[in-house]
Amino acid sequence: MTVVGVTPEPGVDAGELLRLAGAVEHAAEHPIARAVVAAAPVVPVLLPRVDGFRSLPGLGAKGTVDSRHVIVGQARFLASGGIPVPSQPTSNGATAVLVAWGGLLRGTILVADTVKPTSREAVARLRGLGLRPVLVTGDTEASARSAAAATGIEYVVAEVLPAEKVDVVRRLQAEGRVVAMVGDGVNDAAALAAADLGIAMGTGTDVAIEASDLTIVRAVGAATDLRAAADAVALSRATLRTIKGNLFWAFAYNVAMIPLAAVGLVTPVLAAAAMAVSSVFVVTNSLRLFRFRAGRDVTRPSFLDQTA
Repeated sequence: MTVVGVTPEPGVDAGELLRLAGAVEHAAEHPIARAVVAAAPVVPVLLPRVDGFRSLPGLGAKGTVDSRHVIVGQARFLASGGIPVPSQPTSNGATAVLVAWGGLLRGTILVADTVKPTSREAVARLRGLGLRPVLVTGDTEASARSAAAATGIEYVVAEVLPAEKVDVVRRLQAEGRVVAMVGDGVNDAAALAAADLGIAMGTGTDVAIEASDLTIVRAVGAATDLRAAADAVALSRATLRTIKGNLFWAFAYNVAMIPLAAVGLVTPVLAAAAMAVSSVFVVTNSLRLFRFRAGRDVTRPSFLDQTA
């Protein structure tokens, strides 16, 4: 997320608008908050202190800065506090972050998603695994549609609060689907916990990591490269196929050898040798997982995957 425009109200300095907004957002952990802090005219350590900070997930944050009660967030967040908010169109799918203090709107900060070059490939890999990507976000419909178009995602659910993300997960589960959720922020934590498989990026917030089932601590090429999620699913499927193969041959060995041993056709020496061969086979079969290569082994699920 990057700040792409700042529109102060008449009589308000753009630098002061960013400074106060940055002070409030510095205490938050949302990607939009980090973008606003990065655009502030001073480095984060020099931002003024915020007192009484409060964050409402999916809506915004507020606090007292330099004796002014500053509110930063969506239009509905300000409107709920009795602050009049005129209709403000966004451009190029950007998200409008409104800033108010003294009971009045003081300006708008436009923040837009910067889609990583690898994201479209990551979505293609997920499709190659037989999965259906869905973008679920608290951003505006226009911003979400813009990001979805850039990455090749068809299904979009936008302008949802954290609790509504959980509702989306549960609705898909009620349809009989197995749901994996990938996220890295505070707003994703509840949905990560509700999903059948929660995948958190290692660079995400602590609460997201704690709520997930799987944390990707080393990504491909960049710390938040979504291709790592596709590779994790592919590696998990390869591991499960190996486990099933090992179990199959272990049972087949016993089914074949026990009756022969019962009628005296297998001597103790032969049985010990056969057991050693069986163990060597299981270990050798498992070592084949070392041949897994990120990106190369992303294929559609096999019959063994579908019966998991």
